[in-house]
Amino acid sequence: MSRLDREREYLVATPFKKRDKKRLKISDFVFALSLDLKWGPPEKVRALLQEAADEGLVRIEGDYVHAAFEEEKAEVPVGFVPSKDEDLFEKGVRLIVSATGMGRKEAISMVNERQDSLQGLVRLDAVALLVAREMGLEVRDLALEAYESLVEEGRRG
Repeated sequence: MSRLDREREYLVATPFKKRDKKRLKISDFVFALSLDLKWGPPEKVRALLQEAADEGLVRIEGDYVHAAFEEEKAEVPVGFVPSKDEDLFEKGVRLIVSATGMGRKEAISMVNERQDSLQGLVRLDAVALLVAREMGLEVRDLALEAYESLVEEGRRG
């Protein structure tokens, strides 16, 4: 499991653990992560919630979100603070998911297939942006960020 997947599990579990409940109003879940943890704007938290539902970590029923993860996955480390850095691959996948309603796993699978067709010659983060662009999504800001990252790597290397 990647660091980002583990972090996502911790983020999803945190509101439930803080309130010692297995069911929360969606607004309380969003409030806990957005304002309490200062993880990001409500739209980003709602996208996380949808990803968690797609992955089976939670169930959304009406105005409520139900914890569907195993209790051991809910063991959030003491002092856990979500990272502020989201790599370009994650940003590209999140863009695809939020703009299309496609599941996270489906979007990642699509990016992986596209990278395979390019014989691995293009970095995965760039392929995520390529897939998003091929879907007609606006990637200009992310492409600029990718370019700046590449230039910075060139200076270091």
